[in-house]
Amino acid sequence: MMSGPKTLLRQRWQRWWDARLPRVDQLTLTHRNLYILPTKVGWSFAVVLVVLLVASINERVNLGYALTFLLGGSALAATHLTHGNLQGLQLRLLSTRSVHAGSVLQVGIGLHNLHRKKGRWGLHAQAQGGLAQPVEVAPEQDAVIELDVPAPQRGWLTLPRVTIESRYPLGLFRAWAYWRPLTRVLVWPAIDPHAPPLPAWQSDAALSASTRQGGHSTEPPEGLRDYRRGDPLRWIAWKKSSHAIASGTGLVSRTSEQGRSPDLWLDYEHSPSLAGLDTEARLSRLATWLLEAENRLEGPSGTYGLKLPGLTVACGRGAAHLRECLDALATWPHTGAGSR
Repeated sequence: MMSGPKTLLRQRWQRWWDARLPRVDQLTLTHRNLYILPTKVGWSFAVVLVVLLVASINERVNLGYALTFLLGGSALAATHLTHGNLQGLQLRLLSTRSVHAGSVLQVGIGLHNLHRKKGRWGLHAQAQGGLAQPVEVAPEQDAVIELDVPAPQRGWLTLPRVTIESRYPLGLFRAWAYWRPLTRVLVWPAIDPHAPPLPAWQSDAALSASTRQGGHSTEPPEGLRDYRRGDPLRWIAWKKSSHAIASGTGLVSRTSEQGRSPDLWLDYEHSPSLAGLDTEARLSRLATWLLEAENRLEGPSGTYGLKLPGLTVACGRGAAHLRECLDALATWPHTGAGSR
């Protein structure tokens, strides 16, 4: 009966909290975003001070008064030092790299200390749900820390909230700040450990048909082909390319008949070994094949392409092409129709 009001109250609290913590990739810690409260040790210390003060009053012990006020003053000084250990520190999100689903994403965070004399000691940073990592920053120095963030499924991953805290120097108080990074990370499909070998080479019949328009063929002569991303510069036929560019087409690359082979197309709907698999299992197997194709295919014509319903990634090779294919798998079917 009370679940409805509780849920509504929790949602309102979350909206108010998110409004106080806008997502940014760089954050400077100030009194506006820092919080401080006594720790369990601090509360116990306060109880001891109260008992010591009451005993000093009852027994009229002047040394008891002196000890109580000395310890109380030390606690008040520790409050200032604990809070100041974080104030003015700058946090910056470093570049992140995509990983496969089921892996752990390592999020790099840079810490910059602008203070000339004061170091930042005994700090701990922790991603929500992860383990705390210790870090210290010397005066006018930078430090880098990596936090582990699970990546359970493919697609865009919103980075979790990061907490940075300090209990320096006495552990009586805990000062902390929350930070929500803005940048998202694209998680690729998981690796299929049981994936079969690459499918056999498949030539694209539509490619040869599309090269014949108006009663003549636009296919390059034997030993030449259209330039594909990933081709080394030494393969480019510059003389032929200059004529091709003048006629409105692109660069032309050389290829040898001995090393020539059809393009390898990895097709979501028609590739072998994909029948009977669900969507995520198919994407996982395609991702595994893409990595194997990039590592194993050789020769000037050893290129591969990707076909998904509503999306085609043209044949190519190289790190940029592999990333384009994996990104397409990660965002499909939200990528949109068409070729790229």
